Amino acid sequence: MMEAEGVTKFQLYWRPGSAASALEIAELEAWRRRFRALGVLGQEPDRYGGVGFGNLSRRNGAGFWITATQSGALPELGPGGYSRVESWDLAANAVWATGPARPSSEAMSHAAAYDRRPEASWVFHVHAPELWRAAPRLGLPATAADIAYGTPAMAEAVAELVAVAALPCILQMRGHEDGMLAIGSNAESTGRALLRAMAEAAAEIPPQPSRALRR
Repeated sequence: MMEAEGVTKFQLYWRPGSAASALEIAELEAWRRRFRALGVLGQEPDRYGGVGFGNLSRRNGAGFWITATQSGALPELGPGGYSRVESWDLAANAVWATGPARPSSEAMSHAAAYDRRPEASWVFHVHAPELWRAAPRLGLPATAADIAYGTPAMAEAVAELVAVAALPCILQMRGHEDGMLAIGSNAESTGRALLRAMAEAAAEIPPQPSRALRR
């Protein structure tokens, strides 16, 4: 059985701090609007117990900016709707963050991708039911069905998959209902890879054979 969404499971050490600049979050906001319009990010009363779903991040120095926890209902976030994760410990399941808001409950999965692939600079996490169901047919890499989101096991599973994937890559979180991750080196290629995978899922287009393996 899938677990409830939106619950922070890692140990969070957060302190209030400065907000991101408008420029730093501009591309995140643009993609967030697009994903909300597609229904793969947001908050709806009849999905996942009514809690928010989907989150985006971008690398920032040694850390990353990520959308705030339970912010899916808001059409726009602005600088106040992002948290800066400064450091993390995957083995200890701990995150240190600052900013005007606390980070998404999926921050550890984002951290795992950045930790394992220095060239990864963007992570988009959406809840796309059609793509999630089609992931095996499309040959997308996937975490095991018994690995829950927000756990050290999920972070390690994401890290292992990202380590051998060609960027941008799309991963299925099999134990996290409808959960998909897109990871890449720039916002445009990461977002477009996710949109292409969603289109392939809808149209039953055969997968591109090179997507799952690093070149």
